[in-house]
Amino acid sequence: MKGRVRKIFLVLIFITFGLLAIYTFFVLYGSQFEGRSAEILVSRFDINKEANIPTWYSTILLFSVSVTSFLIYGLYFRLPQKKSFQGVFWLVFGGMYCFLSIDEAAMIHEIIDQTTSVKWIFVYAPIVGSFFLVCAYYFLIVRKDERILRNWVIGGLIVSAVGGIGAEWVAYAMNLKYAFRMIEYVVEEGFELIGSTMVFMGCLYELNDQFKKIYSLKSDNIH
Repeated sequence: MKGRVRKIFLVLIFITFGLLAIYTFFVLYGSQFEGRSAEILVSRFDINKEANIPTWYSTILLFSVSVTSFLIYGLYFRLPQKKSFQGVFWLVFGGMYCFLSIDEAAMIHEIIDQTTSVKWIFVYAPIVGSFFLVCAYYFLIVRKDERILRNWVIGGLIVSAVGGIGAEWVAYAMNLKYAFRMIEYVVEEGFELIGSTMVFMGCLYELNDQFKKIYSLKSDNIH
């Protein structure tokens, strides 16, 4: 399973860097393209806009984390020595990523910016911070012996936070000019996608581990 997860990780990272490279290419050379068709093509790969390929990919990635977490939640309660906190944690974890996938598709944080005078990062920061503290407690204390799981998920959460909130806050605080703002978009989206991919890998590890426990339990009952 470890080898398979790494292969999946490499494929998803390749897709991420491919999307970033295409966007960077259009930023640097997009002015050389003329016509309505070229404009539509550029907009389909603009990582800072909605209803395009990067948004679709990011939404699917976040939703995959959510679905995998819900599956883990279901598997926990099929074990005889189930631990309610651990099961509920994965339910909450999946719910959070389900919200993030909806936010990515519907751009809810943009609605906050457009309808209020409060920047969305100030609304999301306390929620994300509280979520991270719960995750830190779970993976660093409750599951402290599970090094691979901890590294994937906690590492992914940190990388995502650096991109999603850190880069956005820097851009907002420093009022970056156009060229630097384009770089910020690449950094922000890149870190978010890489972080979400890492979290997804951790969820796949945990899903596989729970499947193994249930399969082992069934084998013991047969014998």
